[in-house]
Amino acid sequence: MQYKGFTLHPFQEAAIKAIEANRSVLVSAPTGAGKTVVAEFAIERGLKLGHRVVYTSPVKALTNQKYRDFGETYGDRVGIMTGDVTINPEAPVLLMTTEILRNTIFEDADRLRGISYVIMDEIHYISDMDRGTVWEECLIFAPAGIRFLGLSATISNLEQFRGWIAHVRKEEVELVETDFRPVPLRHHIFVPGYGVARVSELGKAVSEATSVLKAVRSGKRIKGKRPPLDVVDYLESADMLSCLYFCFSRKECEARARHSQRRRLLTGSQREQVIRLYDELCVKYEVRADGAEELRQLASRGIMYHHAGMLPVYKEIVERLFTTGLVRLLFTTETFAVGVNMPARSVVFSSLRKYDGVGFSYLSTLAYYQMAGRAGRQGMDKEGNVYTVINAEYDTQKDIKGVIFGKVEPLTSRFNLSYSAVLSLYRTLKGDLEQAIDLSFAAWQAGGSPKRLRAMLAARLGTLTKEGYIASAGELTGKGRLAAKLNGYETHMAELYWAGCFENLTPEDCAVLVVSVVQEARRSDFSHQVEDQSLGSVKNRANKRIRAFRKTELAHGITSNIKNLDFSMSGTVRAWCGGARFSELANFTSTQDGDIVRTLRMAIQVLRQFAEAVKEDQSLRERMSRAVELLNRDEIDAEKQLRLG
Repeated sequence: MQYKGFTLHPFQEAAIKAIEANRSVLVSAPTGAGKTVVAEFAIERGLKLGHRVVYTSPVKALTNQKYRDFGETYGDRVGIMTGDVTINPEAPVLLMTTEILRNTIFEDADRLRGISYVIMDEIHYISDMDRGTVWEECLIFAPAGIRFLGLSATISNLEQFRGWIAHVRKEEVELVETDFRPVPLRHHIFVPGYGVARVSELGKAVSEATSVLKAVRSGKRIKGKRPPLDVVDYLESADMLSCLYFCFSRKECEARARHSQRRRLLTGSQREQVIRLYDELCVKYEVRADGAEELRQLASRGIMYHHAGMLPVYKEIVERLFTTGLVRLLFTTETFAVGVNMPARSVVFSSLRKYDGVGFSYLSTLAYYQMAGRAGRQGMDKEGNVYTVINAEYDTQKDIKGVIFGKVEPLTSRFNLSYSAVLSLYRTLKGDLEQAIDLSFAAWQAGGSPKRLRAMLAARLGTLTKEGYIASAGELTGKGRLAAKLNGYETHMAELYWAGCFENLTPEDCAVLVVSVVQEARRSDFSHQVEDQSLGSVKNRANKRIRAFRKTELAHGITSNIKNLDFSMSGTVRAWCGGARFSELANFTSTQDGDIVRTLRMAIQVLRQFAEAVKEDQSLRERMSRAVELLNRDEIDAEKQLRLG
């Protein structure tokens, strides 16, 4: 079967035939196998038939990338909705984050009329601890008649997952599974002081490396050729660049990039070319000089870094340059593997252990292959090579084998109805919320409705009833109806509104208060505390109200409470609302640029949603809208960046 001039692989052909038969399809294939071709066919078929198609992904970066890709092909027939950005929302091809799709299903399912397929990219994210429930809610509650095309990495319980989707959608679901990779992977370990080895040689390699490292530290001469101490030295000498070098901390990404500045990985003409492209991109994205020089210097050496703490526009520039092949060495966190589809000749892991918020643990096999799968460029490399740098102090052969050659973990339900979902379903299902639990993937996996979900639901309903969201007659109160219109920080905003916290606030005060709702400082962040006279007693009232809600949660057995308010960025927000340049915000906080942008964009999303929810209160709506205007400029304006291309 031919499509767009290419001969399709059997798994692509099987999936396309299922779409032609108007069936829901679950496609599981390794990273880089060509799953996107199936999505493109579903989109083109929908357009030919006059249908609408929704394409969802777990991260905004991937949604933005697909918007640009599809926009080049389909022009103004493509729209996007991410919370940060809304462009052409009535378009027949609509790009969404999964959260926006879920919100649309609950708020106004009529907006999904005419949709033939919802494409869910990275559907294995249903196992994500924090966000997996969103995928389940979409699959359970999407209007009947919508077909789903799920694109997944390799997982071990596909048949169980397929069976559940067929059950909740009340339709046949085609399963297409393959282990095919256009560019096969080879897995190696790298032991500093020894070099490249097979996993089975770990003990021998570590023993020899220990002797070498002792000799190096003591200044002794080593007989024969000195073994490589750095994996990049090896890759450079073996002509194995370009390389994606995965690190599990932002600081490590930057430190390794700076340490590598001694390398000259580009020819003179390549250096001139990358500098010219870098400068052109800075002009295109209206990047100010502050902070851009270090990246420019690194780029001139064929080296860059990429992580979530960077300004989004800098991440965009790094991604654009990487696609040219002129970035030979990119130090990045794992988000690069999910957010952008950009392969390299080699992939390196600085470690297979990462900090999980409590301690250090080894990567799952699924996470490893999500990143390792970026090795090998189709049409350019015969194979993709993956190297894991070994730490002799704690890495054992068993641990390394478990990650690299272990069985890919099964998908696990993370169903955990939010307060907003509970309230929306309470209104829709007239109180029969156990019906929702019975349809969950958790119930399917357990062979019946679990201890855990019923108890969770009872605790949520108890809390909502106690706090005045549900009336004794079983109807939603005004407070409950307000919270049901919000998705994300719904109880925070309803509590603050009902406590009168917004009554006399200026737009600047509204911005500060809503940022305190969404702000979650990292441990290392420091902000200068400022006297916030204008909020006055409102700040105390707001903190007291949220603490009272948390106390009610605890009384009902809920330990994963809603977050406390965090006013640490008050000075930063006031400076930004007052017209400060982005670079000047460093005078108020040590929070990384990317985190500031993410926090303010989230606040904008909450402000917009809340302004719509309270639109009958004209004064408050106007103040909320003005707060959005004050926040949403320059580096914070996501739509502006996307429109710039």
